[in-house]
Formats: sequence, C-alpha cells, structure tokens
Amino acid sequence: MNARAMPAGYDTVHSTVLGFGRFCKRWLVLEGLGTFVLAGPGLLLLWFLLDWIVGLPAWPLLLSFAVLSAVCLWAAARWLVRPLLRRVQLEREALLIEKLHGGLDNQLIGSLQLGREIAEGGTGFQPVDRSMGYSARLVEILVERTARRLAESDFRKLVDLRRARRMLAAGGAVATVSLCCVLFANAAVWQRVERLRHAYAVVLDSLFPVEMRVSPGDLAIVRGTPVTLSVEVIGARQDRVTLLQTDLDTNQPSSTDLTLAAARAAYNIQAADRSFSYQFEYAGRRSARHQVLVGERPDLSTISYELVYPAYTGQPSRTLTGRIPKLQALSGTNALVSFAATTELHPDMSYVEWQDGTRQPVAVSGRFGHFAFMIARPDRAYIHLTGKYGRGFEMPDPISLEVAADRDNPPTVEVLLRKDKFTMLAEEAVALEVPFLAEDDFGVAEVTLNYRVDAVDELLAREVRQNSVTRAIEPPRDRAKDVFAEMFKGLSPPLAAGDRIRIHLTAKDNNTETGPGVGRSKAIEIIVVRPDLGQFSEKQFGFEAMTLLGGLSRIKRATNLLVEPPRTVLTEKAQPVGKQALQSRTAPEIWPSGSEDAVGDYFRLLSGGR
Repeated sequence: MNARAMPAGYDTVHSTVLGFGRFCKRWLVLEGLGTFVLAGPGLLLLWFLLDWIVGLPAWPLLLSFAVLSAVCLWAAARWLVRPLLRRVQLEREALLIEKLHGGLDNQLIGSLQLGREIAEGGTGFQPVDRSMGYSARLVEILVERTARRLAESDFRKLVDLRRARRMLAAGGAVATVSLCCVLFANAAVWQRVERLRHAYAVVLDSLFPVEMRVSPGDLAIVRGTPVTLSVEVIGARQDRVTLLQTDLDTNQPSSTDLTLAAARAAYNIQAADRSFSYQFEYAGRRSARHQVLVGERPDLSTISYELVYPAYTGQPSRTLTGRIPKLQALSGTNALVSFAATTELHPDMSYVEWQDGTRQPVAVSGRFGHFAFMIARPDRAYIHLTGKYGRGFEMPDPISLEVAADRDNPPTVEVLLRKDKFTMLAEEAVALEVPFLAEDDFGVAEVTLNYRVDAVDELLAREVRQNSVTRAIEPPRDRAKDVFAEMFKGLSPPLAAGDRIRIHLTAKDNNTETGPGVGRSKAIEIIVVRPDLGQFSEKQFGFEAMTLLGGLSRIKRATNLLVEPPRTVLTEKAQPVGKQALQSRTAPEIWPSGSEDAVGDYFRLLSGGR
C-alpha cells in the first residue's frame, strides 16, 4: 500500500516531544558538568589547599595526586562524556512525559507510533474514506486530540531541576575559587607544581639512591683507536667506583678501582686491540653493561664475474675471476658479481653506486656478498663495502668497474633477383616468386614481405592496395633462404595494366631481451603492362604513350593453324668475320695407373666396335 500524508497534528506532537527531550538532555549535561567539577577539580582544589596549609610529605603528596588524577578522569567519563553522548529518543521521551503528567494514559506514545504507521501505509489500518473503513480516522482523531492537549500544557515545568541547579551552582563556586587561585595565588600554584616535581624526584631517589651516567656507551672502533671510559655518579656519597671489564673473546673478567672527583671518573685505553664489555659499580649497584667492539676495515680478497648471455644467443655462461677494470658483454646479458672480503660485512651498509647516482644493495652473508645486474648500456659501478660494525668501518677506496655493452646488430635481408625494376604482364606478376636470403649472427625469427600497388598515373583513378605476408622461421636460424609466392593471387581488384608494384622485405631477429632488430631489403618495382604494349609505359600514359608506340603494328593471331603465319625479315648489314689461326701445344698426358683398359673400351665404343 502506498504511503500517505501524516495525520493532522502529528508534527506538533513530534516537535513537542523532541523539544522536551533536548531540554532534558541539556539539563543532564549541565548537572553532569557540575558534578564533574565537584568530583574532579574540586578534589584537586582540596589537595592544593591541604598541601598549601599543611605541607604533605613526598610520598603522600605524589600518591594522592596520582589518585586524584585518576578520579578526575573517571568523573569526566561518568558525568560529562556520557550525557554528551546521550541521544534523544522519541519513545523514551514520550513515556517520560506520560509518567510526569499522569493523565495521558499511553495517548502520547500511541499517537506517535500509530500516526507514523498510517503515514507509512501500514497494512493494519483501513483507508480514511467510506470504502476504506473507520480505523484510520480514529487514529487521526487521537493524534489531533493529543496535539491540542500538548499545546495547552508545558511539560518542562514537570521536570525536577533542583538537583541539577544545586550541582551547577556548586560546580560554579569551585570553578570560581580555582580561577581566583590561579589569578591571585599564582606563586602558590607554581610552588605546588615544583613540590610535586620534587616529590617525584624524592620517590625515585628512594627507589634508586644514585644515578650513574656512563660514556661512551656501546661503541665500535677500528683496531688501534684510543678510547676513554667515563662515568658520572649523581648523588654519590663515596669517592670510589669500580670499572668491571670482560674480554668478549676469552670471557676473562678484570676490574679497576677509580677515584671519583666531582662525582666523575675516567679510564683511558691508548690503543684498543680486543673487543670487551664494561660496566661501573658503586655502593653495590651496577650500571648497565656496554660493549666496545674492535674490528677492521674490509678489503676485497677475491672477486668473480658470471656472465649469463641472453637465451636467444644459445651461448653458454662465462665466468671471469679477479679484478678487471672493464666488463664487456652483449646487451641483455645478466651479470652476477660475487666477492669475498677480509672481514665480515654489514648487511645494510654495503652497496653498489652506479654512474647516475642510483644505489643497489648488496646481498651479504658474513664476509661474502654478491649483486646482479643486466648489461643494457655503458655504465660504471662503484662497490662500497662496510664492516659488520657499521659506520666508521667503510672501505677506504671503493672498487670501480666499467661496464661496456655490445649491441646486437639487426639482421640483413636480400632479395635474390637480378634487377630491382621489372616490366611484366598481369599474369606474370600474379605468378611472381620472390626468393630471399636473410642472415643474422644469432638467428632470424621472421621475414615479412610488404607490397604496395598503385597506378602509374593518377588518371587511372585506382585505389592503393597494400598488404604484408609474414613467414616465421621455426626454429630461428642464422641463415634463412626461402621464396614468397602467390602474394597477389587473392588481390581485389586484381592486377591490371597500369599498376605499379613496390615490394620490400623486412627481417626480425630472435632478440627477446632488448627488442628484436629489424633489417630492410632494397625495394623492387614492377610495372604491369598489356600484351600489345599499346598503352602503358613506365610513368607515361595517354597521348604521349600512344605517340611513342604508334609505329608498332598489331598482328592478328590466325585461327587456322594450317595457314602459315606471316614472317618478318630483319635485314642487317653484313659484318665481316675475321679468321685467326690458333696455335696450341700438346703435352704428354699422364694416365692414372690401372685405367688403360677403360680408355680402350671408351674409344672402341666411339668407333662402333664391339
């Protein structure tokens, strides 16, 4: 059933209940604000006044402040945040109004629910007119009556606001006193802050009587570097401190007594040659344990280069060993550089820097490392190695490596015809075969014949026809020789006199790494003519062509094969023929051994003998 309009007076009921709910929420927020000020800042104000008058000791002062801070947070969540998050619900506010009024008897909640259901087209009610029954009309009367009663009453006066006003007034008083303390007793406020900080320090001092500051802490140095171990004992009451050392290689402990001067002591090591850990001890308490790691700067001991050529070349991989200044290979070759250092390497601070400034990480395992790259263009790499202890252990001079890339030359393709310009009949052009020879250093993958057919003169008004025929070479070969045939067999429109055919071949190699190379052959041009040569000549058409060929006569082919066809006689001037005697010299011929009988049989056959 379709939705209908709201009953008359429903908007009044809805707005009245909604306004009442917002009124109640507003006073709940104000009451919660007053309660929060009393429970949170009010208690802090009492704590402030108590410490100002009495002066609490450090532990009670710090613990009471921590407890009051937790109470403030709880009060904010309980009496301030919850009322703010409370949503106004019509049904709940309607029930509250009926409860406060006492004489509505579910009239308000019924008007809201039944009126909304009628407007939404509920199936439990009949329409309003005579053919629809009387239930919906009764609901409309109920809504109108409820709206009139709501307009005559002010339900806000039924709400008891005395508690809310008391809490708000008390909270306002506390806020006023707190503001006055901040404005007129600012020194006392800051004194409480300082006392709180002092109490915090006293508590820490009671838990940790002294504080030891050790320098330089954890450290990594190059072997032979001097190092100074120092400690500052804050709050020290004695003049002795002990340095405890343990050799990290042998686990051998040692101790040294030091004298405190102005709460400080230091121990100098002229040249550290072994890694050790250390800590300071004072009055039975020890500082944190630190380490001084001693290491060497790395250097290269061995290096090798493995070149994996592109798969299309069919060449096996190649390995080079030792430092080489220049690495040269075919473009698309994968290079793997492996090396071993004199000391363990840092896994994150060893890298390769290329000529354009980009950095490539090095895979490190102990004192071994490797990196890979593809040779694509001329470049230069700088290998930077860092010891396992990180910064300060860099290789003094990086290893330089020049990379040179050899280019894969494109294939060559050649049309195996004696000329590059031909004159043919249409039938001959259709049956034309184009032999070719394609060569490449690593293999020819495919050869394509491209042709374009147009007219020798624009007056013929023929459309351009072009296409290509591709022949794949499987598998690719260094030398491919074949023939293209029947290219124009299905041409539409077919070849006719006056057409010009241009043909060229392209060949692609099997380079799948850096892109296939393409070679191109020379162009072949074919002019299609008629059998009588009466109308077409290359780049000539029309009257001029007729004039040039006008002297030729056409001979009609005889239909009777018994009639002797006419013959043409060509008369030329007699050309004298000179005779010259040739002198020859014979030399004795050496017959191979054992062939005398065969030679005799040969001459007998020539003479007719048996």
